[in-house]
Amino acid sequence: MINILTIAIILATFAFDMWLSILNYNHRTQPIPDNVKDIYDTESYSRWLNYTMENFRLGMIAKVLSTIIIVALLTFGFFPVLHRFSLTISADPIIRTLIFVGIYMILNSLIDIPFSYIKNFKIEEKYGFNKTTKKTFVLDLLKSLIMMIVLGGSVLYVLLSLYLNSENFILYTWLFLVTIMILINILYTKVFIKIFNKLTPLPDGELKDKIMEFAQKTGTSIKSISVMDASRRTKKLNAFFSGFGKFKSIVLYDNLIEKMSSDEIVAVLAHEIGHGKHMDTLRNLLMALIQMGIMLYFLQLFLSWEALSISFGFETVNIGFGLILFSVFLSPIDILLDVPLSAISRWAEYRADGYAKENGYKEAMITALKRLAQENFANLTPHPLMVKMTYSHPPISQRIQALNK
Repeated sequence: MINILTIAIILATFAFDMWLSILNYNHRTQPIPDNVKDIYDTESYSRWLNYTMENFRLGMIAKVLSTIIIVALLTFGFFPVLHRFSLTISADPIIRTLIFVGIYMILNSLIDIPFSYIKNFKIEEKYGFNKTTKKTFVLDLLKSLIMMIVLGGSVLYVLLSLYLNSENFILYTWLFLVTIMILINILYTKVFIKIFNKLTPLPDGELKDKIMEFAQKTGTSIKSISVMDASRRTKKLNAFFSGFGKFKSIVLYDNLIEKMSSDEIVAVLAHEIGHGKHMDTLRNLLMALIQMGIMLYFLQLFLSWEALSISFGFETVNIGFGLILFSVFLSPIDILLDVPLSAISRWAEYRADGYAKENGYKEAMITALKRLAQENFANLTPHPLMVKMTYSHPPISQRIQALNK
């Protein structure tokens, strides 16, 4: 009975996700709000519709295939077979579980590769976004695989050790993961970005002077301003803050500097500084820590749920299978959590836009939002339910409307 209920939940989550995606897709032809009508001309809007359609079809195929595969693996006893195979390699429960989960994760990654290739070299390239060469694509895949094995394997090893040897699994695992989160924040630009991209200091000039002047005016400490060679992979624009406290740094895409004026870039960074001034970063961290504690409670439940393992063909509780099913059930859990968390995030985005406006960058913020939407082929008419369920940022038209109030 438990196995039937599990598969039913997986299929129900898939059906809801498909329904919401189709609802949002069908909403694409709604009239464009007046305040963003100037973002696309007729030809560009036609290209955006085609781009949206092709991405939608590819996404639907990927969702259908991934759901069919996980249901088939559960139904036809793949995981007990994988468990018996891992027993032939090691008797150590931690090593055995690492092999069990690792094989599943690698299979998942292999399934994703064709879709990633089609998206990059068929769709993104067709519409002028992709700048990735096939050599870079392969190297990125290898780097990601190595990071997954080394970093993911190390974290999982500690997690399994704590589960098997600690009397307070949730507390100690929570403390361990908090430490990992802090380290990743500190090392993100120093280590992880440099694995895939090259960072160079922003050269002296008008842009750097304006950024530093604004940071000084608002009392914001910035350790460094770097330019990332994002144009090697994409024509899409972005900029972000990384780290916190004295480790805070700014990273700008090189194509962002090419496509936007100095005032527009400072407006975008003013928005990010606004998040810091309103302590959104700290609030997000606290919410993530609370969410992590909730997730660890559910994880412990799945790891110790013997009836769940037995219902899918195991003789007793299987930790590796519990981990995999927990990762599958993150989707329905996320559906429940995303609604309130996304609402809080959208509210914070409005407030950060307001900070840029208060500091004299209202018009620059509006033109920056339009430029980002235009260059990144943003959806100007998302379905309201999709926005409420999943959008961490309000639609562009609503952000501009708020700025104009």
